[in-house]
Amino acid sequence: MGQKAARREKLAAIRERAWEVISTPETHTLMNRERALDSLGYLWEVEKERVGSLLAC
Repeated sequence: MGQKAARREKLAAIRERAWEVISTPETHTLMNRERALDSLGYLWEVEKERVGSLLAC
């Protein structure tokens, strides 16, 4: 597996876990919900950089 594929897979796993926590907040601790929101913030920054580099081409 190439580096890009591994990175996409890692980001997809982060996204999936974050949405799972956010969609069922009553089953997760406050700390887990905060981490999920932090993860979404991280994904936002990563995607913003990726899309920005695509638009610059």
